[in-house]
Amino acid sequence: MKAKRVLAVGAVATVAAGAAIVIGSRFRQTASVGRVRLNKFDRWFDTLDVDGNGYITEANLNEAAGRVLGARGIPVDSPMGLELREATERLWSEFIAPKADAKDGRVGRKELRAALAEHMLADQFAAAAKLASIADAYFAIADEDGDGLIGSGEFVQLLRNWNGVDYQESHRVFEYLDADHDNRISPDEWRSAIFGFFLGSERNHPTNDLMGKVGSPILAPAQF
Repeated sequence: MKAKRVLAVGAVATVAAGAAIVIGSRFRQTASVGRVRLNKFDRWFDTLDVDGNGYITEANLNEAAGRVLGARGIPVDSPMGLELREATERLWSEFIAPKADAKDGRVGRKELRAALAEHMLADQFAAAAKLASIADAYFAIADEDGDGLIGSGEFVQLLRNWNGVDYQESHRVFEYLDADHDNRISPDEWRSAIFGFFLGSERNHPTNDLMGKVGSPILAPAQF
């Protein structure tokens, strides 16, 4: 319950936080994708394409969510598991599905780029609000002790199991987000990481590595 209360309070700042990123990075409604974002989107694609066939589906996103649940020992059909599954389905339906093949429901690398450019970057204020609810679902799972904050160990475990990010890279992102150096990340700080990855265009920004540093090996998915 405590974590839920913290998330509810933090939700008030969701749109404001998204707007701050938009203003701070000088985004436009028609912002181009750019090389920085393309690299990040490609990295995310590669973490999801676990069988290397050049395509991803909604099932791949659900598999990543399932690894996060498995690391915590949370059943997929539990309330928290269902909440995470619903958030993952929204990530697919809101931002990716419109570009999916009508027959097999899959997208290639180019289709993912196009989908995110059209349905995420074209209106970043709206995207920030949608991404915030998705971020909150992952935050709730990562907050293992229920104190409403993510510790460094919880953060490293989340990134490791979600998208195969190694220890060094996840700690670098954590140290950036932990602005007050209390070894904890708040819901708003976690949302900032999600916004920074999907919406940010700044070169060499720490949140660019939320799915792992571009060019670094992707760790094999954990088995549970």
